[in-house]
Amino acid sequence: MKKIRWNLGTVIQYIFLIAMAAMFVTPLLFTLISSLKDNREIFASPFALPETYRFENYIIAWKEANMSQYFLNSVFISVATVVILGIVASMAAFIIARFNFKMNKFIMIFFMIGMMIPMHTILVPITYMIGTFNLKNNLFVLVLLYVGFSIPFSVMVLTNFMRGINQSLEEAAIIDGANYFQIYRHVALPLTIPAISTISIFNFLSAWNNVLFPLLFINDKKLKPISLGLLNFNGERGSQYGPLMAAIAITVFIPLVIYLLFQEKVESGLAAGAVKE
Repeated sequence: MKKIRWNLGTVIQYIFLIAMAAMFVTPLLFTLISSLKDNREIFASPFALPETYRFENYIIAWKEANMSQYFLNSVFISVATVVILGIVASMAAFIIARFNFKMNKFIMIFFMIGMMIPMHTILVPITYMIGTFNLKNNLFVLVLLYVGFSIPFSVMVLTNFMRGINQSLEEAAIIDGANYFQIYRHVALPLTIPAISTISIFNFLSAWNNVLFPLLFINDKKLKPISLGLLNFNGERGSQYGPLMAAIAITVFIPLVIYLLFQEKVESGLAAGAVKE
């Protein structure tokens, strides 16, 4: 009797997973197919293959709609955010995880509080400061904002991971004459690569998909990221659904590929951070 119930539960589980997969894949499939059609084909047969493959839709989106410039801007912002967060968060996590001092717990609580503050609650003071210091239309300011909002999560993950590193490795390095920076650089940092890869993927996707900050602080068309460029594309060429779908496909291509390639690192990094020796 138990075996029948287990088999029934397995069938229900697989049906649920297949339904969820179809729910997430269908919009992506519709976007890819529609990006190669004209308006008539999109409305006449939404999920049918194109009668004529219109690859020129991607050329229109890439060149005429300036998506190439938006794409490069997003790559710069996202990569710069990931690099700065990887360095700063790993250094902070190393200090918190491996040193015992009076302010250690307070600093950890400070980062935990940072995770509890929603981005939208402090938009007014941030907007006021950026306007006062005339920092609009500055990509590096966007990078600093992304770093500031992502660093609490990054430090928490890396701190939990570094606390699981065997201290005998550091003791051996000290006996060999290594200073604390050398221990961080040659012992802690290489062992923390799985966790750094995990937070880097999350931080890259967060910076790539963010629309709110560019919408508030970037007015120059040459500096807009791809998320904001897609909004402009929808306004300027909203009646051309083929090129619009091509622009959407370009926007989601990089995040999708990155996650598919590194999803195992995300899972292993989070799992490794939960294990203590």
